[in-house]
Amino acid sequence: MCAAGDGPRVLAALSDRPRRVLVALSDTPRRVLVVGLGSPDRGDDAVGPQVAAAVAEHVAARGLDGVHVVEREDPTALVDLLDPTGATAAWDGVVVIDAVRSGTAPGTVTVLDVGSDGQDLRSLGARLDPGPAGTHGFGLAGAIELARVLDRLPPRVVVVGIEAVGFDHGAPLAAAVGDAVPRAIEEVLVAVRQASAGRLDPPGAGTAHEVRR
Repeated sequence: MCAAGDGPRVLAALSDRPRRVLVALSDTPRRVLVVGLGSPDRGDDAVGPQVAAAVAEHVAARGLDGVHVVEREDPTALVDLLDPTGATAAWDGVVVIDAVRSGTAPGTVTVLDVGSDGQDLRSLGARLDPGPAGTHGFGLAGAIELARVLDRLPPRVVVVGIEAVGFDHGAPLAAAVGDAVPRAIEEVLVAVRQASAGRLDPPGAGTAHEVRR
């Protein structure tokens, strides 16, 4: 589904209800998927797509073959994206960017290793029911754990979470969340470089580390 020749090629569809595909470059032995989750018009929910857009520009500028960057509003779309028998086939590494509410300071960037070689999100303290965080309490964690149950998770999956303040419709990013965007971009690019080289290992498999403000 990727271009065999040179230059970028836009993917026609990655699911039944696809979102905008930002970048798709030609296949290489290492295939890395970057997913920016969130709605661009719901306050801090826009941080995932914003970080993904910046990563896509970096990928295109440097011609990083095999790296695919997409946006999705619905976290459960991950289940289809991670289906190794689906249109996109299997991924060697996956990086997911999303606004989160975990109780840390607004703008904190947290990096989680949640692939099939890591721990599940429940063991890291995530709740799988909607709870007070709505889709950000259920969608991402629930989708990842459903993909795990369905044996769709690749060994290496990194979640880059940015601690959010609010998700009001039409609101801009909170100042602390906007300030965290460059750090989130850096964490995503580190994970992409590691995955492209055949390794994706943030400190301590199955653990988390935080990048403070």
